[in-house]
Amino acid sequence: MNDVTFTDKIETSYNPRDISPGSPARKLLYGYWQPIYRSEMLEKGKSKFIDILGQKFTLYRGDSGKAHVISPYCAHRGARLAAGWVEGDLMRCFYHGWAYNGGGQCVEQPAEKGEPTDRSHLKGWPVEEYLGLIFVYLGDGEPPPMYRFEAYHRDGFTQVRESRRTWSYFDQLENSVDEVHFNFVHRKSKFTDVGLNDEIPELSCEETDYGILRLGTRSGRTRKSHILMPNCMYSMVFEHFKGWAEHLSWRVPITYDTHVSFMIECIHKEGEDAEAFLKLRAQHREELKTLEPTDKTIARILAGELHVDDLAWRPDIVVIQDGVAMGGLEPGRNPDLDQLRNSDRQVAMLRRIWKREMAAIAEGRPTRQWRIPPELKPSTGTPIDS
Repeated sequence: MNDVTFTDKIETSYNPRDISPGSPARKLLYGYWQPIYRSEMLEKGKSKFIDILGQKFTLYRGDSGKAHVISPYCAHRGARLAAGWVEGDLMRCFYHGWAYNGGGQCVEQPAEKGEPTDRSHLKGWPVEEYLGLIFVYLGDGEPPPMYRFEAYHRDGFTQVRESRRTWSYFDQLENSVDEVHFNFVHRKSKFTDVGLNDEIPELSCEETDYGILRLGTRSGRTRKSHILMPNCMYSMVFEHFKGWAEHLSWRVPITYDTHVSFMIECIHKEGEDAEAFLKLRAQHREELKTLEPTDKTIARILAGELHVDDLAWRPDIVVIQDGVAMGGLEPGRNPDLDQLRNSDRQVAMLRRIWKREMAAIAEGRPTRQWRIPPELKPSTGTPIDS
């Protein structure tokens, strides 16, 4: 293993949390397909106003079934397009009826004579749907090939979830590579059942063609997971009594300090086992409707009104625990001043890679072109992998 060379201070000239126009982090994220919405939530003939990745968009699904992403406001007098109508595969403005195709070209101006001018053209972006998510490519030039994960196309079924969170996507991404936090943040959780927090793991990592290979070894058992650059985690998670599931999670910024996590799980169960799993998930959804909202519970804990240990088990306990950790980070802190230690080596590697890539963007140099092998898989570090 070529572990990161450790220092207790990681200098970062550029802030990966800054996704303002022209920032290196924004340009890095825009160079890869990013999920922005769940496919099942967008019906034919419907449109949505989307605020994500530091921008606002119009997302709509035409009668053909194809999803489109174009600019949020009409070129005529700035009306919000999503308030209008989807007609065929056109988006028609509510205000004066200007109609745009999926590429952003205005094709109709009902009250005007002649053809629309070039000034009527809006921005449109490439869109792909995969594994139940709508992805958009916001970068320049041709988009890279769409993701492909062979493990998700075998037996079993997939489920897609999203979680909007009131902390930075990069803090969440760092948390994803922090194997040690299981022992403390999640000491009372489903991870206890599989021994992830029984002992502090020995950590190692290496840079790969796709990002970072992460290894956490406990009593001779090694759990393997991956960071897929720039902002995706691929791991195995324990799903209650039904065992392990493959877990993809994209951490997608909304603003500087808010993000949405899009998660796709592949549960390799069929028949009665699959039915039992789906029944359990449905029960959890119903249970959550009767409980205090997740973000309110996190806020109450951070305000000192209660402690995490005061909570009985609930389906969203892991998100609450992570929210207390990340929502409780010092406001405006400078991560460069963090006192990193050997147990932070995976976080340090993530920061170094991002620093290198952002510096290349800022200086006009090529970045590394990350490629995810379709056969890539994580592992649990348990006999299930043998």
